[in-house]
Amino acid sequence: MRYIESGFVLISVIVPVYNIEEYLPQCIDSIINQSYGELEIILVDDGSTDSGGNICDRYARMDSRIKVIHKENGGLVSARKAGVNRAAGEYVTFVDGDDWIEQDAYQKLIDSGQGADIIAFACYEEYGDYQSIRKNNIEEGLYITENQKNFLYKTMFMVNNFYDFGLMASLWSKLIRRNLIVENQNKVSDQISYGEDVSCTFPCLLDAESVCVTNMPLYHYRQRQGSMVKGSAAVPCSNFINIYDLLRAKFGQDLLLQRQLHFYMWFILLAKAYESLGTGMPLFPFSKVALKTRIAVYGAGTFGRTVKEYCDRHQHIDVAVWSDLHYTMYRKQGLDVVSPETLKSREFDVVVIAILNETLAVCVKDEMVKDGISEERIDWVRQDILASAPLPDWVKAG
Repeated sequence: MRYIESGFVLISVIVPVYNIEEYLPQCIDSIINQSYGELEIILVDDGSTDSGGNICDRYARMDSRIKVIHKENGGLVSARKAGVNRAAGEYVTFVDGDDWIEQDAYQKLIDSGQGADIIAFACYEEYGDYQSIRKNNIEEGLYITENQKNFLYKTMFMVNNFYDFGLMASLWSKLIRRNLIVENQNKVSDQISYGEDVSCTFPCLLDAESVCVTNMPLYHYRQRQGSMVKGSAAVPCSNFINIYDLLRAKFGQDLLLQRQLHFYMWFILLAKAYESLGTGMPLFPFSKVALKTRIAVYGAGTFGRTVKEYCDRHQHIDVAVWSDLHYTMYRKQGLDVVSPETLKSREFDVVVIAILNETLAVCVKDEMVKDGISEERIDWVRQDILASAPLPDWVKAG
């Protein structure tokens, strides 16, 4: 265990950097100006082709706490490994180079974390002018007894409904003891580009002796096009095979954890491997949609775009209208998304709610019913459908 002579705990802050010169100064400034000063700041330039590497070097000359690693481009997992293996702190945490943190973030976490192996916190989610707070979906407090930790483990991926995480999966929303992160981050394949946080976060949770959960929003998660981890590039099947094999081995024969893994795999497959599902249904998992059905699609997030693009490509299902509550934001991105009010004046057979969070989808469904749309004409992602659907053979045979 490493402490500074003053008695403060050293925190290693790792910042992966790849072609984010526009946002990087704000990110680094938010770290070096922390009220908690006992920091080791590791900037990992993952082969940036813009001025990001030079920006890192300039800050290193200004602050002796900053170390810079320049490496060939290898992706986010590779960059995180480079930082983790250089870290000397008792705790390790991450900040994506296009995000930033509150000035007193680490002081608050050290003060409230009760010395836990993992300290989990909340964040602000930002897209342009939109901002919301995303919290962990379990009670705040210290999870240290066997019963408490068992509850935590069994609600990692799903508390009650599909895609209803107990803890946020992101690495950047946690302080993690260095021994835990070194052990588990180095087991994650560099080839994983989607689901890379879960592949490390939840193995760390299983190895931790104590976890402290707080819902203080201390991190600003900036959603933007072109991000290192939020892009829309195709994800190869090997990505999902690597995740499944890693987590299945870690979870062992625990049936509840295996059930959690089943639902998590469906979540990432629906979002990023839709063309490879091979379920035999015209539009899985929407059981009310048949061939030649005329549908309305609600939702323009990752899954909504996936559903809309799939229907456009295959043309066996006609999309009459595509709507979302935040339609103005999506229209600025060039998407032909309209107000949900438009549903009242359009003709369609079924409206599919293309939102993977079942709790939110049910809320949307209830609002549609209030607006006069019969529930028999509404379909959404339901836990019962996914529970009975076997994962594709190519995932399990990997």
